Amino acid sequence: MEIRRLPPTAAAAERYARELWLPYHRDLAAAASDHALADRPDDELIAAETEFRLDLCRENDDHRTWVVGVDPEAEAGDVDSEVLDPESPAPVGVPGPDRDLVAFVSTSVDACPEVFDRPDRLVVGDVYVNESYRGTGLADLLMERAVADARDHGCGELRLDVDVDNERATSFYERWGFEPYRRQLTVPVSEV
Repeated sequence: MEIRRLPPTAAAAERYARELWLPYHRDLAAAASDHALADRPDDELIAAETEFRLDLCRENDDHRTWVVGVDPEAEAGDVDSEVLDPESPAPVGVPGPDRDLVAFVSTSVDACPEVFDRPDRLVVGDVYVNESYRGTGLADLLMERAVADARDHGCGELRLDVDVDNERATSFYERWGFEPYRRQLTVPVSEV
């Protein structure tokens, strides 16, 4: 198993979008009633996400996307309990074509202005594990990667958003010690 930082190359971003991002959003749409992708062909969605991800990777070193590649010959449940050392640099680059991409986590820094009394936060944007690897501990390894990122950036807290009806994800985050912080409220402008 390899956890690598997604590099800012078109080929890497396109592979990530096709093999991880799109399946993640398809799964999330099935789990969360308010989550839906635009009604466009998959290739258009992948192209749009590829450009978006490239912009994030190129413009902001505080944003990171980590992808997990595994040997396709390994059993799905065989996930190494790899120790992530925040002192050693994590490899950059998509795992090779001989590896299946099965999971990812994205992180970004929410720096706090000096006028507020709170630490900088590392925002965990998305966590996805392919269905065949769920329950193997891989999600925990992704969270360990996020914690290592937080330490690397000097962040004192982790923060994330989760869909209210995504019970599996909510339970996972609560097991990690996350607690409600704010409530987000939305309304369509046409209804105001």
